[in-house]
Amino acid sequence: MNKQNISIVISLFNEEKGVIHFWNSLESVLISMPERSFELIWVNDGSTDGTQRLIDEIRKEKSLNNIKNISIEFSKNFGHESAMIAGIDNASGDAIICIDSDGQHPPAEIPKMINAFNEGNDIVLMQRLERGDNSYVKKKFSKFFYQIINYLSAIKFEENSTDFFLVSNRIKVILASNFRDRNRFIRGFIQSLGFSKSKLSFSAPAREYGESNYSYLMLLKLAFNAIFSFSNKPLRISVLLSAVFILFTLGMIGYTLYTYLNGTSAPSGYNTIIIFMSASFSILFVTLSILSLYFEKLIQEMRKRPIYIIKQKND
Repeated sequence: MNKQNISIVISLFNEEKGVIHFWNSLESVLISMPERSFELIWVNDGSTDGTQRLIDEIRKEKSLNNIKNISIEFSKNFGHESAMIAGIDNASGDAIICIDSDGQHPPAEIPKMINAFNEGNDIVLMQRLERGDNSYVKKKFSKFFYQIINYLSAIKFEENSTDFFLVSNRIKVILASNFRDRNRFIRGFIQSLGFSKSKLSFSAPAREYGESNYSYLMLLKLAFNAIFSFSNKPLRISVLLSAVFILFTLGMIGYTLYTYLNGTSAPSGYNTIIIFMSASFSILFVTLSILSLYFEKLIQEMRKRPIYIIKQKND
């Protein structure tokens, strides 16, 4: 009987300080499951430190009977989502697990994820209950993000779901064939497919090595990508604002004509004009901003630039 093969996609960007510690944690979990074989796909997202050198050392020196190491190095930094996509594209396992190498996705949870997969689930989501080094601002930002996207989108996303997840090989095929968006939100993609799924909870420890590569600006960009990938409501809201403003404008025109035809002079309107002009331009700029964001995403998709470029791959 063939062993069940599990692919594990590990995304890395400037993780020189923590990659060996992560590998030691992961290795101890994998060798406890000799009945399975594991394909580890290390995706170096254009690191500028010694991350690739350490990956090569792991690949050459840490070869175990049930573990195969594969290294993928990008030509430059394409982003975390692109790294996950590249790993999933190159995975051959019965199931694929995506995990970050910063130590905040505990490898100890992997056996539970595999068990959930073997119970018949094509998707296993990992929901973070708490994070050891999360600031108050980031917690509120995360909560607000899920409230907004669940309001705007027809799909209801699991709050605090993460990029630590498992998908079956048939989900991998669907992602590779149909979800090649340049503006990606993979944890959203997999929740939108409708296949059987399970949800597990975990606590993320504080990061021990290095610093987070996700700035507030990057988190904001990810939030916009998610909203504009899964909802057209901002467009409809802009149409509604425009309609309300048109009605308000027609009302003012009607009032002006009425006072003129009846020979009564309208009251002094300097303040009214200033308020009216300020409000109208504010609504106009909001509407144009929403349209511009959608237009930008559309142009990016039409260009069909590569999601990632592989500089080197070593099996």
